[in-house]
Amino acid sequence: MKVGITGFSGEQPRVLPTMLPDAGAREAWDVRLDDGGLTPTRRSRLVATVTANHRTIYRHNGTWLSRAGDVHFAPGPVAQDRLYYTGDGAPKMQVAGVVYPLALPPPAAALTASATGSGTGEVFTRLYVYTWVTSFGEESEPCPVSNELLWQSGKTVTLTGFASAPAGRGITKQRIYRSQTGKVGTYLYLIAERNASNSDFTDTVPVDTFGESLPSADWNAPPDGLTGLVSMANGMMAAFTGRDVYFCEPWRPHAWPEKYVLTVDYPVVALAAIDTTLLIMTEGQPYVAQGTHPSTMAQKRIELNLPCINARGVVNLGFAVCYPSHDGLVSMSAGGTPSLVTGNLFRKDDWQALSPQTAIGSQLGQRYMMFYDTMVGTRRNAGAFAIDLSGTAFLVRHTITAGAAWYDLRNSALYYCAPGSGEVQELHPTEGSPNVLSWSSKEFLLPAPHNFGVILVDSLAALTAADQAALDADRAAVLAQLAAAIPISDLGAPINAKPIGELLVGGDVFSVSLAAISGPEFEAIVIADGEPKFSIRHLDRPVRLPAGFKARSWEIAVRSNVSVKQITLATSMADLTS
Repeated sequence: MKVGITGFSGEQPRVLPTMLPDAGAREAWDVRLDDGGLTPTRRSRLVATVTANHRTIYRHNGTWLSRAGDVHFAPGPVAQDRLYYTGDGAPKMQVAGVVYPLALPPPAAALTASATGSGTGEVFTRLYVYTWVTSFGEESEPCPVSNELLWQSGKTVTLTGFASAPAGRGITKQRIYRSQTGKVGTYLYLIAERNASNSDFTDTVPVDTFGESLPSADWNAPPDGLTGLVSMANGMMAAFTGRDVYFCEPWRPHAWPEKYVLTVDYPVVALAAIDTTLLIMTEGQPYVAQGTHPSTMAQKRIELNLPCINARGVVNLGFAVCYPSHDGLVSMSAGGTPSLVTGNLFRKDDWQALSPQTAIGSQLGQRYMMFYDTMVGTRRNAGAFAIDLSGTAFLVRHTITAGAAWYDLRNSALYYCAPGSGEVQELHPTEGSPNVLSWSSKEFLLPAPHNFGVILVDSLAALTAADQAALDADRAAVLAQLAAAIPISDLGAPINAKPIGELLVGGDVFSVSLAAISGPEFEAIVIADGEPKFSIRHLDRPVRLPAGFKARSWEIAVRSNVSVKQITLATSMADLTS
């Protein structure tokens, strides 16, 4: 008889240990589980420092940003140097490190038009407006329409009432528009652009000489309370306030026409976009809105009674959007097809014990990453796990905590700050020293008591020279920290100088450790009927197990910083090779 484990998988905590798949795990920590074997993740790498204890981190054009609140950053669809964001007061735009209000106010007062001289011929009614134009090419809404002016050829029109350009928005120009009547009606057309000025303007532009029509007649500035900003295809952006979902004018992120607003039945919690589909998560049922232009967006309510309970937990994986509900993690495709992906992972009470209302969601590869931090009585319960959605859902736990996290789509990297810290760490970088993974198998329950006599653990790959060099560098760094810390520590202090209970029993005054950074480390423990029976430290060769007992229940627990390909338990050497 033999038991072989390969194609390793992760945890399904809700499933009984004996009912797990043969490659399933009772525990899986710091292991990749993306190559069929047991391969350790890599130690986090420090990449930057931001203000400590901020809830939002983001990198734009190589510069790390952070905010104390929950801020939604989105790169602009018009220029690489522009960054747009909501959640930090009124909506804002950042250009070359300078922050501007996103709203571009229109001129407040109407122009006064007056005519001098005598005219002849047909009489025309003229109206005038003007707009502000910024150095970034943005154009405001027009001012109120001027008084009606009866004009004939030969008369000179003077416009007065121009305001000085307001400061703080990069306004450099004015565009002046005049009404013109054609076959399809009367509209306003560009007749002049000049430097922003409060000087009067004399209209000497011939009646048949005019430029483009006024584009911003029905544009509006974004509401101050707009939040949840996301980018969409075709130059669109979306955000919300209350139950209203707003869309910007395509390729014009400063303009948010009210004519495009969609209203849903429940307060909106978060938005996410996949191509031309906007997923709208609310305090009630979710919605999808689809269209290639804000004017064609059509909304549909999804008949799913799983409200979104936490905007920070919403993650766009590209192929689906995940959000936390009271009952578990919900996944929605671009078509709006929903599923409760944690159905085989958590009961409702176990899920609620993780405080999904305050958890942070992010992405690790194609997996949903959740950072949780809550109190169970007087005990802190904090950690992280990644949920694999590629087939039957399973999770992998990670020995980190986070108070802020951000996934960089451009290099497929997850960055985080530990609670209260300003150190930005890259989680599981492509280079660096390996972690020590921990993986425990399912409980193999045999029909009758049995004794296995041999175990073979095949390695997938030994530590590379780069891995060993990274471990050596980590060890040198730890030794340097200890050397610096010991002279100023409490070692040698008087008895009773520190209060009882300040450290855990067996704890350490130092936050660094030499464990698992010296070289290859491997241990497999064979567990029979719930009791550890034997420990092996050899890879790629059979090891005999102790005799003299039989058991129905068998498990294997592995700790390793080298990769494992397969584990085989067998009754005898002959069975091992059969």
